[in-house]
Amino acid sequence: MRFRTLLSVAVLLAGLPALAQQSIAVPPTLETAQVLGTGTVVQGAALWMHPTDPANSLLLVADNQVGLLAFRTTGALLFSLSSDGVAAGVDVQENVQVTGISQSLVMVANPSIQALVAYLIDPTTLGLRGAGLSPITTSGFVPNSVALYVSPTTGRFFAFAGSATGVVAQYELTGQVGDGGVGVTPVRTFDVGDSVVGLAVDDAQRTLYVVEQGSGIWQYGAEPDAGDARVLVDGITGGGLDAPLGGVALYTASGVRGYLLAVSGGANAVRIYERQPSAHTFRGSFTVAQDGGIDAVDRPRHVVVTNRALTGFPLGMVAVHDSTNTPGGNENFKLVPWQAIATGFTTPLVVDTGNPTTSTDGGTPDAGTEDGGGGGTRPDVPPLGTPGGLPPGDGNGLHCYCSSVSVPGSVLLVLAGVLLLSRRRPRA
Repeated sequence: MRFRTLLSVAVLLAGLPALAQQSIAVPPTLETAQVLGTGTVVQGAALWMHPTDPANSLLLVADNQVGLLAFRTTGALLFSLSSDGVAAGVDVQENVQVTGISQSLVMVANPSIQALVAYLIDPTTLGLRGAGLSPITTSGFVPNSVALYVSPTTGRFFAFAGSATGVVAQYELTGQVGDGGVGVTPVRTFDVGDSVVGLAVDDAQRTLYVVEQGSGIWQYGAEPDAGDARVLVDGITGGGLDAPLGGVALYTASGVRGYLLAVSGGANAVRIYERQPSAHTFRGSFTVAQDGGIDAVDRPRHVVVTNRALTGFPLGMVAVHDSTNTPGGNENFKLVPWQAIATGFTTPLVVDTGNPTTSTDGGTPDAGTEDGGGGGTRPDVPPLGTPGGLPPGDGNGLHCYCSSVSVPGSVLLVLAGVLLLSRRRPRA
């Protein structure tokens, strides 16, 4: 009797979704036009959100043969910027004060002049112009990646630059961009070890993520006094990543909800982890499959994600780099609706189109929001004394960050019933 009971329990457990090992394939909705450079040229990407019209938002791509490219979220190439040299990384920081007006600052890692170069995008013409900030020279190394950070506790503004030699430098920008009075001060430098191939910053949680080629994803503090202490998020040796590695990106939903996405190029996949710095629980991975005339993603190096509403992607979008765009074309990006990924897992991921620090519908798999994910000024961030705490919710639904390997409550009830029955003796 006990043997049969244990066998029943084993069968039930075998049928549980092992989300820590789950991988799904998702079809793309669109793909971008090809980049202009030939061969291995894409070195980074970022999304610029139009302040009022999502249809005019742009996917910015760093092409190390041509410069900065701007694609519409329909996939069309809008313009390229080659006059200032090539581009090896790009990031965007919203709500930066530029001559007294809140705007989005675009920062490009420019190996041609060994510096970080700042730009603004005119929301009316969608043209690119200098931000009135002198190039930030990276003394001693050539920048190949960049990430911007505004401290939620002090309001100080920083730029991180990574390099192929493993050096990461942090610079503080003081003064007002656009009025010629901006000062740039180096505040921290540390050596990762191997080549830096990805940078991302979680502003609300004061966390910097650095991808070290040949090793894995490292978590550092983003404040200038954080030093070089680090924690491994995931690795190649003994971890789930497959070399070559690539970029990382943050799905930053309301409050501190969300996920860290990381490219695992050797598996043609993007891995998804919980956003909390205290426990980056692995939730699963996805590949981008062929769909009709759009080919599958092969050997990706970069990923971009947003929870904000875009034209054609009302519940957010993921853009995944494709190294071998076919038939016979240059590299490009495949565009996937976030909800196609989120609802593809046995336990769906959060879908929440609110601003990172603004509460909306709490994050549900079928989502929907009244504000359409609009912009606005940077609101106050939640208290930082409890990083990684559970977001609002009833603890049982999709409002929570449920463990990716937890046993569903209904199955636990079944198991409990089976165990109770096993303890009853048959009547004489």
